[in-house]
Amino acid sequence: MPTDNDPNVQIESGGITFNVATEAINFYGATAHFQYMKVAYGPTGSVSLVSSSNGLPVNVIAGGITANLVGFCGAIQGIPGGTPVVVSGTVYAQGVTSAPVFVRTFTGSQVEVTGGRSLSKSTDNISVFGPGGVTWVYTNLVNSSGTEIGNSGNPLFVNIAGDTINAVVNATVGVTNDSASSALRIQGLSGGTSVPVTVGNTVTVNDTAILSSLSGISNSLGTLNTNLSTLGISVPTSFKNGRTSSTFPTVQQLDSSGFTIQNFVKIKALSTNTDFIYIGNTGSFVGSSVGYALDPGDEAELKITNTNKVYVVSASGTQVVTYLAS
Repeated sequence: MPTDNDPNVQIESGGITFNVATEAINFYGATAHFQYMKVAYGPTGSVSLVSSSNGLPVNVIAGGITANLVGFCGAIQGIPGGTPVVVSGTVYAQGVTSAPVFVRTFTGSQVEVTGGRSLSKSTDNISVFGPGGVTWVYTNLVNSSGTEIGNSGNPLFVNIAGDTINAVVNATVGVTNDSASSALRIQGLSGGTSVPVTVGNTVTVNDTAILSSLSGISNSLGTLNTNLSTLGISVPTSFKNGRTSSTFPTVQQLDSSGFTIQNFVKIKALSTNTDFIYIGNTGSFVGSSVGYALDPGDEAELKITNTNKVYVVSASGTQVVTYLAS
């Protein structure tokens, strides 16, 4: 006879058929259908179905219960939003060998542990791990008033007050920069030879005596230059050059704007001139009678204080001279 493994068993009553949910299970060598049942409870004459919002009530044993859960892996909790499950008495929690025991609570809940014993420094120890399981933790140091003890750039600054500090300084003291190959190092030995030092780049002198001495030397050099200028042997700081045209018979000033001469002024007639040009010391001199004549291409050198003290006049037509004063 064939076996019916269909989980839905059809039942007919009064010409009406309906299905009963079952599970076909081998039972003592034959297939039997076990009906799926919904749990309900209630006093005589009424019934309440068990659901996620309507739990099955359980009577608590008056004298409590003692249980030893071995190999249990899961969670013990009450109905979400309901009364927590109270566990009392002696409870031992032990995780598997590869991991610790994890205790989790709902948001806003807490785990409280009471009892215990005092720890002894000779027999007990506590390990505290920081973020990510590292062996250090964040610590904020404060003073007795609760004010944070400041730090800058990670170093910890420590103020030591009321103590005597004995410091031993090495006989050799060095001042170095960032590395041995490019460092500034000044080192000497007690009772040894002097250390040669080379100073480069810009050096600022901040010494009143030295600055006063340098100022005095500068003033003396200025006075010396003035004296040399009076003697006519100082080195000029500038020079002036130009050209002047004179048309017969008008006398023309060599340089009407003037230039202070320290050494000399050279005057040269152009080689393209067609006649003499005369040099004089006044604006009313007569060239052909008292002037110093320059043939075309000739030149003269005068030692005089200013270029505006020299005058020129042509013998005929228009003649040109150039000058260089220093």
